Amino acid sequence: MFFVYLLVWLIFSMRFSVEVMVVGAIVSAAVYWFACVHMRYKHITNYKIIRKLFLGIQYALVLLWETVKANIAVFRIVFRKTIKIEPCIIYFRAGLKTNAARVAFANSTTLTPGSVVVTLEDDLYCVHSLDGKLVEGIEDSGFIKLLQKIEE
Repeated sequence: MFFVYLLVWLIFSMRFSVEVMVVGAIVSAAVYWFACVHMRYKHITNYKIIRKLFLGIQYALVLLWETVKANIAVFRIVFRKTIKIEPCIIYFRAGLKTNAARVAFANSTTLTPGSVVVTLEDDLYCVHSLDGKLVEGIEDSGFIKLLQKIEE
């Protein structure tokens, strides 16, 4: 958090010099100390925030990659000479604990072309898919693994 305070200091000072850095480091250290002592801020919170930030970025990249893969799969289905699809509805449990993670997974699944989360009750998902091959292994997807890490 010290570095966040220092970064904010540098942004608001609108110039970069040794004096600004030294004063910024002193002020940032004082604000960080105040937060730790008087606001019961703990050092481990920094680690948790940074870890969740990196996991969130990783989740966004996985979502982007899965969306590209699903777009290609749906593109192949649509532009075949003969359309052979087997729409299906599957039910499964993801094992996610928090409502935020459950909704994030449902939205991510719906954002990827070819699949729509029809209902979500507790941890039971009902997913409609354009083709059964598009949702194979959805119970063990990268989305769920990353969301479980974020929940920790």
